[in-house]
Amino acid sequence: MKPIHSQEKIEEMRKRLYDRNAQVGQDLRHTLSDEKIDVSRDWSGGQVVDRANVTDLRKGIAAADEPASEVVEVKPKRHYRGFVLSGSLLIFIFVAAVTSLLLYFGFNQVSGDNIEISIQGQSLVGGGETMSLEVAITNQNTVPIDSATLVLRYPTGTRSTGDSPRNLFEERVPLDIVAPGEVQTVPVRVAVFGEENAEKKIEATIEYSIEGSDGTFYKDAEPFVFRISSAPLVLRIENIEKVASGQSTEVTITAVSNASSPLHDVLITASYPNGFDFEKSEPAPIYGENVWRIDELLPEQTTTIKLQGLVTGLTDETFRINFAAGPANPDNQYLVGSVLADSRADFTIERPFIDVQIGVNGDSDRSVILAQDEVGRVVVTIKNTLEEAVYDMAVEVVPGGNALKEDSITSGNGFYDSNRKTVRWEVANNPSFDRILPGEERKLEFEVNQGPTKTGSAFDMVVNVYARRVSEDSAIETLVGTVKAEAKYSSKIALGSQVGRDSAGFVDQGPIPPKVGEETTYTLTMVAEAGANNVQNTVVETSLPLYVDWLNLHEGEGTVTYNPVSKKLQWAIGDIAAYERRELSFQVAIRPSISQIDQNPVLLNTQTIRANDYFTGVLLQATVGAATTQLSKEMGYEPDSGKVTR
Repeated sequence: MKPIHSQEKIEEMRKRLYDRNAQVGQDLRHTLSDEKIDVSRDWSGGQVVDRANVTDLRKGIAAADEPASEVVEVKPKRHYRGFVLSGSLLIFIFVAAVTSLLLYFGFNQVSGDNIEISIQGQSLVGGGETMSLEVAITNQNTVPIDSATLVLRYPTGTRSTGDSPRNLFEERVPLDIVAPGEVQTVPVRVAVFGEENAEKKIEATIEYSIEGSDGTFYKDAEPFVFRISSAPLVLRIENIEKVASGQSTEVTITAVSNASSPLHDVLITASYPNGFDFEKSEPAPIYGENVWRIDELLPEQTTTIKLQGLVTGLTDETFRINFAAGPANPDNQYLVGSVLADSRADFTIERPFIDVQIGVNGDSDRSVILAQDEVGRVVVTIKNTLEEAVYDMAVEVVPGGNALKEDSITSGNGFYDSNRKTVRWEVANNPSFDRILPGEERKLEFEVNQGPTKTGSAFDMVVNVYARRVSEDSAIETLVGTVKAEAKYSSKIALGSQVGRDSAGFVDQGPIPPKVGEETTYTLTMVAEAGANNVQNTVVETSLPLYVDWLNLHEGEGTVTYNPVSKKLQWAIGDIAAYERRELSFQVAIRPSISQIDQNPVLLNTQTIRANDYFTGVLLQATVGAATTQLSKEMGYEPDSGKVTR
């Protein structure tokens, strides 16, 4: 639109706005047309297009009054952008292909394939001997590798050499920088332990980084596999494979040295199954019931350990005792650090020829708890389980334990042999033992009396039954049944209480005997005492009568808790050693009533003590009666010192 033409329209519009007589009408608006126009796609350079055609495309627009003679020149399209895009795509594809080829064929600068690790050493080594290895690291890259560390992982049973050997599981050897083409060799000396013909392996890994990268890279070597040619120690086990349930059996352990030099501080450990109860061994264990130490074992020297235990289980049940031998663990002197040898003892429970049952005071459990000084009445029942008769039966009781003395077992027809420390019943004093038919039973009864009371007092007894399976004098008497029983004596616990005045550091006031309407204070003392065994979790419980006041003054061991609502008193003592006592003193007050005249009012109700016997685990209890205002004559008081007066 021409500037002059536009100016004229503006002036005309201004006049209408300021003209008071001007008539405002509706402006004519142009609308867009939906008519489709076929526009040429050919915009070749230099082509002149008639303005009239352009006007048709813009039909309904206000610019329609412009001269139709005006023409517009269309600029040519720029094709070089397509060529640039295509060229960039081709260059990207070329670079990606070249990079992939370099990575695939290893032509890159640093590659783990260009790092080699090899382990050279003996493929056969004797157990306990020192093995020498060489680990070679080769860098075939064109650049060095930095912060290199050789990581060696050893099998179980590997130890370091030197004056203070230790168990080795993983070892890290710093190498720092490995130059291009350089070969670094790391010597390794370790002592290996294990069973004969056992196959073991050592693994190696190198950790490294490269310049300009914060990442850590790894390269593993082929594991080095070797075999233990011979064990420096051999365990030989001798035992009876078939035993009857309840029968005591013996296991012989023989340690034989195959080493060329002395072995020191060798441990032998045993793992018992549930059906084996350790009784004794020669020599005795150094720890618990299953650890033995051999201080020194010279080449080709042997050491024997005899182990005895009781076997229990069901018929045809099998179980195993596992044994292991080797040097002690540096961190725990009672554990085998490296197993030089292991072995086992296998047992099978067979049906006994004679079924033997034992009961103590009517209790057929293998472990019985008796009260202190209680007499143990033992009944042994013997039954022939065979389909044939047995002859000339003999019964032998082997007592043991600190609760017995020589005359503790009393029986009318049993003979105590002090030389063998056994009590024996035979055909000579029991004619019914001459022959026992299939299914028949014989019973023996005897009593066990506790000896002097001791801490941890207990006794056990093994009952062995012998008989012949054929009626011939030349037939061998064999063990046909056995059983074991154990009895523990529990302790006693005692409780007492006493009423006093001005004791345990307390100052009591008020008249004696007490008077109606006047307050009198008393000091009460409770004493708890343990018997022959230590006791634990000891608690005393009692309460105060309604008319007695708690003054919250007490002195003694343990924790005192008083409930003012229920007036219950609890004294938590805890542990009391054998034959020791604990005391608690506290102060109370009473203001007697007329209804209590000529009476001895109760100051402390019935007291109850309970505790657990530390040795037997049973609950012990005792009760003592109420304490009244009556004072003891031993303190110098009159017999009526507790009666209430006006």
